[in-house]
Amino acid sequence: MTATTNYYSLVASLPHMPRSFEIERVPISRIQLQQRLKLLGDRDKNIVEQVQSFLLWDRQLPERTDDEVEMEYDRLMKSISNSLVRDIINHRMDIRTITCALRRRRLGLEPPTAVGQHTDHIRKNWHHPDFRLVREHPWIPHVREALDAGEPMQVERQLLSATWNRWVQLADQFYFSFETVLLYLARWEIVDRWTRLDETAGRHKFDELLTQTLNLEENVT
Repeated sequence: MTATTNYYSLVASLPHMPRSFEIERVPISRIQLQQRLKLLGDRDKNIVEQVQSFLLWDRQLPERTDDEVEMEYDRLMKSISNSLVRDIINHRMDIRTITCALRRRRLGLEPPTAVGQHTDHIRKNWHHPDFRLVREHPWIPHVREALDAGEPMQVERQLLSATWNRWVQLADQFYFSFETVLLYLARWEIVDRWTRLDETAGRHKFDELLTQTLNLEENVT
């Protein structure tokens, strides 16, 4: 089979991805999805594995130190050449950095070290409500308001929505291509994450993040 036929067969075999991530269950199970991905060639499989590993690692980021995050980010940027994969990673890192900055400022802490393109900009605009980034990231005021209101599920909803909307816009530009597969996986991960959340888990996660931030500051001081 040619590469084009592989992409066409794979994309055609995937259930329709809804326009919203706020649904009750993923359109395809993880096991079934992995079975479909066997239609890819070896090179594409390696890239897909990198994306899936990053998305799984990204879920565990609150447990990582700043140095560990920076090391992993540098490793990924050196090892990945696919432009869309780099975009996926950079976008997720930007959201993490901005959200961390909002949380730290709310607690009266210093700007995060973090990684990504906005780190220096955030430091220079630390006292501006939205770090002067709202034009590029219109979700910031909504997340800030949800943080101030102590609404963890709303915070998570806004963060997932920001990423989801970006992937939907990009997905509309591709048809039966490797990029289509990558963006399907990125959106599947968001749906999977959302369907695993509930109010209790959201509150626990919110409290845990605040505790980790405070502990980090105590260790630094």
